[in-house]
Amino acid sequence: MKILLINPPGKTSFVTPPLSLMYLAASLRNVGHQPQILDFLLEKPDQDSFFRIINQGVEMIAISAVTPLIDNAISLANFIKQKLPEKIIVFGGPHPTLLARETLENCPSIDFIVKGEGEERFNALLDYLEGEKKEEELDGIAFRRDGEIIDLPQKKYIENLDDLPLPARDLVPIERYSEILESEEKPATTLITSRGCPFHCIYCSKPIFGKIFRARSPENILKEIEFLKEKYKIREIIFYDDIFTFNRERIIRLCQLMVEKKLNIIWKCETRVNFVDDELLQMMKKAGCYLIGYGIESGSQRVLNILKKGITIEGIEKAIEMTKKAGIGVLGYFMMGIPGETEREIKETINFAKSLDVDFALFSIATPYPGTELYQIAQSLGKIPKSWENSFYTLGSSESIISLCDLDSEILRKYQKIAYRSFYFRPIYIRKKLLKLKSPKTLKRYLRGVKILLKI
Repeated sequence: MKILLINPPGKTSFVTPPLSLMYLAASLRNVGHQPQILDFLLEKPDQDSFFRIINQGVEMIAISAVTPLIDNAISLANFIKQKLPEKIIVFGGPHPTLLARETLENCPSIDFIVKGEGEERFNALLDYLEGEKKEEELDGIAFRRDGEIIDLPQKKYIENLDDLPLPARDLVPIERYSEILESEEKPATTLITSRGCPFHCIYCSKPIFGKIFRARSPENILKEIEFLKEKYKIREIIFYDDIFTFNRERIIRLCQLMVEKKLNIIWKCETRVNFVDDELLQMMKKAGCYLIGYGIESGSQRVLNILKKGITIEGIEKAIEMTKKAGIGVLGYFMMGIPGETEREIKETINFAKSLDVDFALFSIATPYPGTELYQIAQSLGKIPKSWENSFYTLGSSESIISLCDLDSEILRKYQKIAYRSFYFRPIYIRKKLLKLKSPKTLKRYLRGVKILLKI
């Protein structure tokens, strides 16, 4: 079957290679199907060229929808069904996974929803449609039967990630994504080495990968890195794992292999402040790591406890100190507008970010995404957003911000501006960045960042 996999359109500059669709495409291709990938966030095809693609034998259209893009995904599905009612439309991704029944109710154009990890479930759905599987053999699928919505629960997750084929990067323009990725070196690309998170932060949902941590082996990861270097001349990798260093020994071994193979590739990752130590960080630096993103969130221990982060102010300070000592840069993620947070605690967070002297800081306003405890709190307060379209970036219009604390949205927006400007426009910060300039390309990137900050 010829299947078109779509990343729907949206208002965002956050455009990265669609790894989930690439993994799905590889699995579909492995069993004889013919997948194509169309990323509207990158390609932006007009109506004629879009239908030209569909009319080249495409029988099924699968749309992946994160929450900020769900409205656009539904509009696209309705548009396709209106023009080509015979096409089978499948939805997947975080939002349909969490709100399958609601999504089907809101969009009669959707024929099926594949929930959670799609590599095995999508193939099972295709076998079912071709008469090779019975309904009782399916799990994690939602659909309609005689006007009734059938929502089959997810029964299992993929245990051995090494069994998955490498993502089908040949189906997307890797070079074009590389041009817009935030990276020190080009060409650059993204890579994921694990799935699942066992922690309970109230702002984070686990609809796709679940709560059980599963990881690829160091040898399997190295195979992909070597392929990327040979095939695409990749010089930088951005690891997209939620907790890259969760299994310390695995990362130590991976770093050893990268050093032994003399890959000469730089990389960055994200992890928790309580999952690093001196030896690990030094080994990561030796293997090419130049930046780590930490979810710091707040400068108030009380607020960290509300968020159920499971970390302390002292632990944050220690992790940042160790990371700097190892010669690795730090990106700090901070949040404001948490339920129960006070104006004084927001100021504490801004001052904490500056005192840590991280290399980069992102200040977001708490958003209650479906599937999170924060969403449940927002529901109880009657504060669920009417539209998710502007929730990709927290630097959007103030109209898109819903305050979950006692401060109104305009005050939150004001503090977000103060946070960015007071952090990045400090004379000592500017001086450090100028002293560390490596190339005209780095300067150009800094100037682009300044232009964005001036618009806040």
